[in-house]
Amino acid sequence: MTATPRSRRLRTLAAALVTTAALSLTACQTGAADATGVVDSTQPPVPAAEAAQEAPATGEEATQVAGRKSPAKTTSCTAEGTEVTVTDAPRPINHLLIKATNTSDTTCHLYYAPYLRFDQAQSAVPFIEESKPQAVVTLAPGESGYAGVLTSTPDGSHPYDATSLTLYYAARSGQGSTGAPSHPALPFDSVRVDSSNAVTYWQTSAADALMW
Repeated sequence: MTATPRSRRLRTLAAALVTTAALSLTACQTGAADATGVVDSTQPPVPAAEAAQEAPATGEEATQVAGRKSPAKTTSCTAEGTEVTVTDAPRPINHLLIKATNTSDTTCHLYYAPYLRFDQAQSAVPFIEESKPQAVVTLAPGESGYAGVLTSTPDGSHPYDATSLTLYYAARSGQGSTGAPSHPALPFDSVRVDSSNAVTYWQTSAADALMW
């Protein structure tokens, strides 16, 4: 049977519609739509895993990342965050050992030497300058620092028996103290002190504190 011009046009139109539909389906499966909804078949779709990685961090995630990058907080040691004990040192004679333990959850610094006053003394016990360490003593939570106290010598003058001790922590600036004072108990009812009384700078070990 011979095709008429009308039937040939209908067949051509049907073939064109089938081809267009096939191309559109292929583009939807492999392409990515632009802002107008038109599919760009030259851009492959982004896998779900990669899309999740490229997504911006939420506020909580950004805070966690910033927290991990922040440096550990440090502060000056004070009586509020430390426990101070005073013991009698068997060697050398006429020496006391001061131990300050960081009881807080924050790392702190022991600056210079402790300011000590026996009883109601008008001035603090002098520092032993030769004992100054190369670096500031830093205490992580639970760690301890030490200072040695020379109480008296045969050459000392104006001896008396002290019954109490007050300890102040030195400020970072070196000018005065910081925080409230500590009042550690003495190892005996009284301790003989005289004009030779002196204290070391803070040290990292008891052995270093008792070298002077």
